Amino acid sequence: MMEPNKKRRMGFTLIEVLLVIAILLVLGTVSVVAYTRIKEGADKKATKLLVDQTVDAVNLYHLAVNRYPEDDQGLQALLTAPDDEALAEKWRDGGGPFLDTGKIPLDPWGTELKYARRDATEVGPAFRVFSCGPDGTEGTDDDISSYTETSG
Repeated sequence: MMEPNKKRRMGFTLIEVLLVIAILLVLGTVSVVAYTRIKEGADKKATKLLVDQTVDAVNLYHLAVNRYPEDDQGLQALLTAPDDEALAEKWRDGGGPFLDTGKIPLDPWGTELKYARRDATEVGPAFRVFSCGPDGTEGTDDDISSYTETSG
């Protein structure tokens, strides 16, 4: 028989419940931080692939028309035939439109990729295709570009 001074334990103490909640919160926080970092890395890699594919499309445009799009045309030149009929015929014969989706690609942050011609006096590629990155601001460290500027 049970001793009268010993009570039978019927549940969890407040400290045990708080300890379980604290452990769950720590595990949840670690999971969210890990997921966020993995997602950021995946978004950047996906954007780099998208930029590289768009560079290939610009190069196909160049092969077809024998010039790169002007800055004011941008990537829209890959989707719309030029106004000049001779160039438009080359554009169509060369495979235009050059983007399969029929629209300018969006990066994972919902912003269209950008295109810029380079000065003929500059060394390097004739153009660059880039994403403004997660912050959406051009010219910051998180931009994802078809080439990297080197200093020196």
